[in-house]
Amino acid sequence: MEIKELLKAMEAELGSEPETMVLLSKLDAKTVFEHASSKQFAMGGEHIPPKYKLLMSIAISAALGAESCMEVYTKVARNKGVTLDEIKETIMLTRFVKGTTVLNTSTNALRLLFEEEEK
Repeated sequence: MEIKELLKAMEAELGSEPETMVLLSKLDAKTVFEHASSKQFAMGGEHIPPKYKLLMSIAISAALGAESCMEVYTKVARNKGVTLDEIKETIMLTRFVKGTTVLNTSTNALRLLFEEEEK
């Protein structure tokens, strides 16, 4: 497969030109092929349905603050039939889980405050 074919396949899945991959292909086409291979491996497997993998990708992108990745996964998910409500629920669940990490990260600081009060 040639780089132009790979970029066309990416465009078909995304529904628009994959700008980052197009730019990257001009610098190093091998990296685009490696990225596509890694994606195929990561999205492969038989135990997690493809829809769930896309929703997980949206959630992880949101939690990491990767806006462009979240946008790409959202477009792909919509193109593959994932509903707006499923995406909205995924975002709300991600917000809750990410928010919980703030509370859990605070445990040692809270313990210090209580120890300080006890003195």
